[in-house]
Amino acid sequence: MKTFKTISIALCLALCSAIIFGCKNGAQTKDQAPQEKAPEAQVDQAQVPEHYSVPAELQYAQEETYQAGDQTYPLYIIDKFYPIGWSKDGKLAYIEEPADEAVGAYFFQFHILDLNTGKDVFTWKPEEDPEEGSISQMCQDNKELFESKLKENGIIPQTFKLEGVEVPFIAENAKVWMDKTPTESNFLGCDVIKNVKVSCGTPKENKVIFEDENNEEYNTTLNQDIAGTLKFPYGDMAAVMVKSTQRGYEGPPHVYHFYFVKASK
Repeated sequence: MKTFKTISIALCLALCSAIIFGCKNGAQTKDQAPQEKAPEAQVDQAQVPEHYSVPAELQYAQEETYQAGDQTYPLYIIDKFYPIGWSKDGKLAYIEEPADEAVGAYFFQFHILDLNTGKDVFTWKPEEDPEEGSISQMCQDNKELFESKLKENGIIPQTFKLEGVEVPFIAENAKVWMDKTPTESNFLGCDVIKNVKVSCGTPKENKVIFEDENNEEYNTTLNQDIAGTLKFPYGDMAAVMVKSTQRGYEGPPHVYHFYFVKASK
């Protein structure tokens, strides 16, 4: 998608710099993604708003607990996900609040992900993580930067819903699914996930859209699953949301992370 480079848009962006930010990876691999052509879509500049609201959290993993004696403890802590919107050429903007594993700090990241390449075109996090914080405060403190990047990439706010694994735009009864290969970890003394492969289509006609192999000695990936899909509103494409369970530093609570894979024709 073309960015706004005309003089009129440049002037508009300059005038908007003080606007308040409303209270606020053929198959691709994790480290290398194909350079696919972006969807043919032009942005109507009227659809890119002057104001962006603080996005709502979209839950992709359930909270669970375990019992130890008379005490109940969380089995997982979760990286929180706040989707903002899509651009018409396949960029997904979102905010992430990584889980705090007893560090005693607040973690925040702002992303604009090009789903066609599986790479961030822009990402931001504080140089130093504060002891306390909130999504509203981070958006307020960085409103000019965030708004300028959202406008530059043509991000249009959406109402998001995490849907199932069905992808009917590919074929009748088409789905996305994951195959995974466990291996015993000498480091942890339990099984971890060595290889994951995400496929898309039907049992008779399908393709691998993502594959990753973890041969690290200290692999701590206990599990991976498809959490669901986020439908792209401007074409036949979807973001497959994968949740990855990483062992906690000293055992439970473990940590739910997430990443995205493109599903398309």
